Amino acid sequence: MTFYQPAAIADFDQPPRRPLAILLPGGGYRFYSDRENEIVAFQYLAQGYAVAVVAYRLLDQPPVYPLVLEQLAHVVAGFHQQAADYALDADHVLLVGFSAGGHVAALYADLWPQLAQRCQLPRQDCSVWAVTLAYPVIGLRLGWPVDAATRQAIAGKWALTEADHLVTAQNPPTFIWTTATDEFVPPINAQCYVKALRREGVPVRFHLYPRGPHALSLAQPVTAFAAGTHRDATFGQRYVQAEVAGWFTEQLRWLQRLW
Repeated sequence: MTFYQPAAIADFDQPPRRPLAILLPGGGYRFYSDRENEIVAFQYLAQGYAVAVVAYRLLDQPPVYPLVLEQLAHVVAGFHQQAADYALDADHVLLVGFSAGGHVAALYADLWPQLAQRCQLPRQDCSVWAVTLAYPVIGLRLGWPVDAATRQAIAGKWALTEADHLVTAQNPPTFIWTTATDEFVPPINAQCYVKALRREGVPVRFHLYPRGPHALSLAQPVTAFAAGTHRDATFGQRYVQAEVAGWFTEQLRWLQRLW
């Protein structure tokens, strides 16, 4: 895990307690995308958040589940329990997941009370204030992965992989976005989760942008592939989408209203 903390501001008479963003980059459970890692952490850091980027369990140690959820429960609980040491506001812990990291985050948001019991952790220490999901995998039946072997390596004997089937009224408020043209994780993933959240009365903000490839990250030049990265010289331009790039600011506004 990598932890980032805003520098102290000398002008403040009393240092503030910072909200915490726990960040789960995507990468298909095979790696951690650098385009959804430190560069995204810095965006939250600039808004006064402390940030923890979690190196969660991957397919090189199959099966991924349930250990990845137990790992995350201990991370969340640890920050709750050490909030004073890290000058954190334990009432404002935001869980952020991209793509496969979004699958982990969505399942955690569904199952955190059970995970607290399973890991023998105090229930409230496993809670999060809100969740942000970017083009998330929601269920292994919903178009990704396409092969049974990968599904088996992810899930093992763990049956609780369909996040939209596990939503309850205890889920935290959720901001979720994807694009209608996502070629790897079909938008039906996000749509099914939003439907389930609304059915349970969980506050949700959903953006389905009309165009853009999978893994847009910030949808700005800073997270776009460089020219010449692929044979198609225009490949990187697809990852700069002005309309989609507004998601980060819109998320902040939505979170501020929850505060």
